[in-house]
Amino acid sequence: MIVDPRIEDSTRTMISHAVRGELRELDELIKTVGDQIYGLTAAYCILAAAYLAIDVSGRWPSQTDVRKIAHLAASSSSRYDLNEQDVYDYIARMALAGERMDEVFTGRQVDIRLPVLITAQILAAFCPRGVTVWEYLDTIWNAFNVAENADMSVLPALLIRQKRDQAAAKQGQ
Repeated sequence: MIVDPRIEDSTRTMISHAVRGELRELDELIKTVGDQIYGLTAAYCILAAAYLAIDVSGRWPSQTDVRKIAHLAASSSSRYDLNEQDVYDYIARMALAGERMDEVFTGRQVDIRLPVLITAQILAAFCPRGVTVWEYLDTIWNAFNVAENADMSVLPALLIRQKRDQAAAKQGQ
């Protein structure tokens, strides 16, 4: 997926409103951009949430990893309420397993803002120290742009590099 700057701009603005708890402004922007752009924004948020879960876990997240992320994200949300199970389902089923929102949240009315709200909260809760939320988001978008054009044959080498970097970091502690 190459990140389209036009969609990225509206996504960034929506995430910004969510991070600041400006839900009325978020609602207005969702209405203004329309269903098609919001659908792409939600898709970007879902991909970002998958990236965040993997980055936070340091590997493909286990069920336990996702439970911890969901708990921390839901409990650290102070500007709006997030249900921990909704956060878990969003990450585990939508972001990591690729299920659709209507498949995950069946039998009840669901807030269409969930992809933006949850992704904003995960981003804010797990942003590395010394990095702004926006720099971290830039890293995520850049990674998707690089991955889109990468030759998949480099994946084993990247995994080796990751393991070696992790081992070196442990030795340096």
